Amino acid sequence: MGEILSIRVILILVAFAVFVGLMVAKKLPTILALPLLGVLTAVIAGVPFMTPAEEGGQTIMSYVIGSGASRLAGTIIATIFGGMFAKVIQKQGISDAIIRKAAELAGDKPYAIAFVLTAATALIFSAIGGAGPVIMVSTIVIPLMLSAGIQPVVAAGLVLFGISTGGLFNVANYQFYVDTIGMDMDMIKSASIVMGIASVVAIVAYVLLNVKRTGGKSYWAKPAAEETKEVNVFALLAPLVPILLVFVFQFTAELSLIIAVIYTILVTNPRQIIQVASSSLVEGIQDVAGVTALMIGIGILLNGVSAEATVALMQPLIGAIMPRSAVVYVIAFTILSPLALYRGPLNSYGLGSGLANIMLAAGTMSPAAVGNALRATGVVQGVSDPTNTQNVIVADYAKVDVNAILKSTLPYTIFVTFVALVYTAVFYF
Repeated sequence: MGEILSIRVILILVAFAVFVGLMVAKKLPTILALPLLGVLTAVIAGVPFMTPAEEGGQTIMSYVIGSGASRLAGTIIATIFGGMFAKVIQKQGISDAIIRKAAELAGDKPYAIAFVLTAATALIFSAIGGAGPVIMVSTIVIPLMLSAGIQPVVAAGLVLFGISTGGLFNVANYQFYVDTIGMDMDMIKSASIVMGIASVVAIVAYVLLNVKRTGGKSYWAKPAAEETKEVNVFALLAPLVPILLVFVFQFTAELSLIIAVIYTILVTNPRQIIQVASSSLVEGIQDVAGVTALMIGIGILLNGVSAEATVALMQPLIGAIMPRSAVVYVIAFTILSPLALYRGPLNSYGLGSGLANIMLAAGTMSPAAVGNALRATGVVQGVSDPTNTQNVIVADYAKVDVNAILKSTLPYTIFVTFVALVYTAVFYF
């Protein structure tokens, strides 16, 4: 045990704990914390700075920083095309039209409004992402829910469930798990379907247990009608195009998104296809600039923890504590799923990506088991985490405390995590 917990191992664990604390306390932004931690981990592990210990050996300059910065290049490209597609969806008024048509369909019945607007939110976020769309959806969906007597914290929870469920089918996100963990794309798609079904079940339970059958007190007046673009039915189907191309026709995420961009412009504004496409590309890149920088930091962290010297140090400890049976796998990650909150170690867009590579190096679990553990706990993080930008935005529009959303949604997100882990344990552990 003393050999497992050597001084260097303890220092790496302390470094991880300190950086988690700094990110939770908002003393150090994640965009800086991750690359700094990657370099620090490599330094502690004894990775040489410039001169390799042997010919062809790894160094901090070339491997951790140089190769790490470009490690997620595929993910970055998919993110850029995803940002471009999202911008087209917004520019052509499709996202706004989907919500307003859903509201017309639901009428003023609380159950109908809850289900239909959550489904509309999911459809929108299967194609777009980012703080801007969250604000746009919140300004329309939350007042409509509140006007039907749905309690503010429940309305906020439903918007976040819609965002998370749509994100499960946003193909621009899939390449991240291929590049960071080495997951198989077919496995990612099948797991997305299972998690999507579990999310629907959780949403139904959440609505039935928290929404009154008849409208109660109106917390917020329904927004006045605004002039919106006329959108035809073919345009309304645009968010489904990349999903169908990836799931049915086996296209890559990048190609699917480009085709979706072309399709959307052709069915909305074909005469200005060049102008809309070029402006959407530029504005889309601007929208995902922060995410792109985060990907660079994650790549540096990944190479810092996956360097041979780091793996040699951490493998005995991680190997000793990793689950070795399917039952323990499900129980352990279900219980530990709240560690994805507050930028914790199971947050795949934070320290979780680095931890996943150490788990893989331990050799006790497959990439599918490790990756799906992070995707499963990611539902807890995506819906319930008070430190998410989207949670803060939604809470502000609903006029509720962001921690109230955590308490309201956590049991349901843990359920989704549990179902995803059971599926993985049965078929991929």
